[in-house]
Amino acid sequence: MLDILNIKKNFCETTTTPWIILLVIAMVFVLGWVIYEGRTVEPENFTEELSQKVSQGSEILTNFASQPGLKGSFQTTGTVSSGQFLQSDIKRTIASIRPSVVNIKTLKTGGNYSSSAYQANTEYENIGSGIIVSTMGHILTNYHVIANANRIIVSVQGLNRQNYNAHVIDHHVDTDLTLLKIEANEEFRPAELGDSDLVEVGDMVLAIGNPFGLEQTVTSGIVSGLRKTLVINGITYHNMIQTDAPINQGSSGGPLTNLNGEIIGINTAIYAPTGVFNGTGFAMPVNRIKRFLSEHQIMPFELVAQNNRQYSPQRGKGWLGAEVQPVDKTTAYHLGLPYIGGVLVNGVFKDSPAHLNGLKRGDVILEFDRCKISDIDMLENLIENIGLGQTARILVYRDRRFSELFIPIGDGAGLFEIR
Repeated sequence: MLDILNIKKNFCETTTTPWIILLVIAMVFVLGWVIYEGRTVEPENFTEELSQKVSQGSEILTNFASQPGLKGSFQTTGTVSSGQFLQSDIKRTIASIRPSVVNIKTLKTGGNYSSSAYQANTEYENIGSGIIVSTMGHILTNYHVIANANRIIVSVQGLNRQNYNAHVIDHHVDTDLTLLKIEANEEFRPAELGDSDLVEVGDMVLAIGNPFGLEQTVTSGIVSGLRKTLVINGITYHNMIQTDAPINQGSSGGPLTNLNGEIIGINTAIYAPTGVFNGTGFAMPVNRIKRFLSEHQIMPFELVAQNNRQYSPQRGKGWLGAEVQPVDKTTAYHLGLPYIGGVLVNGVFKDSPAHLNGLKRGDVILEFDRCKISDIDMLENLIENIGLGQTARILVYRDRRFSELFIPIGDGAGLFEIR
């Protein structure tokens, strides 16, 4: 009985044809064996005799099929490779996100040189991408995509590609973010926003945009790095996601997504001395974008909480009011620090949050809201993300002792929170 069950199991794990051939051969072999042996097999014992011979034949067939030269001759049918699963995930992600990605064309008026002569008031186009973030047609994109535009035209993909006029609701020059609104009384499909705090180096990502006017172009790659800082045209970008997914001119403002179809960042910049992508692109983390969206009630304020910190919907940049410098090996040795890390306070501004709540020159800031500080950029980003009016727990090292300070973050509009 056990052998018969093994026959059924093996039969299900391979193709049908070889087993039919084997069964016929086994029956002929048994009958020939019976005749040759000159013995009689009772009908009730015939099945047992047959199963034994089939089992023996199965071993022979298995060994035969495993020969190097015959690999694949008896492969099972319906097998799906991991590559096919990955391809299926990518296709599903593209299909889910494309209706929420728009192509943006702006018309601007400015000077232009033509035939070596300067012509004023010349109208020219600029292209970019954007992400629909509400059913009412709000679009998130980079400020540099629409800066100084006289007219903004967006193309929405769907069953029928349609063009709409759009206008600016709000923009933040210092964060390079802009919120647009489609001028239409229709319902649109918003993108699903993920959690950029969960992104890890090595995660596979997709970038969708409008490079060189090639609409709805999809590229793929991985997350190459996290928490990157770069300066472009006087704007400092902190905590950026680095990716090798190709991003080119016209892709700015488009989404960087994971394979679940969730937006984890907005494509913002590339490192390209030649002007063409060379393997290093940067996206703004979506959790930073959520704070901007909460200012316009597009996203419920309570959903913008991350890591038990409330992101403030108020405008302005968070400000601690302290001048700091990195801690190197020599500084750590002289201060008696147990390890090299944190930032050293060189001074505090009078009447600043730092000054009013006990932070002093010579203190070393080791943690900010239980996040261990590795450098100045990290501290600056944490100050910005906690939001105005929120109280931060700051662990400092002073006179070879650890102390906790609780400092409400102030409004640093027009000031640099970290120098």
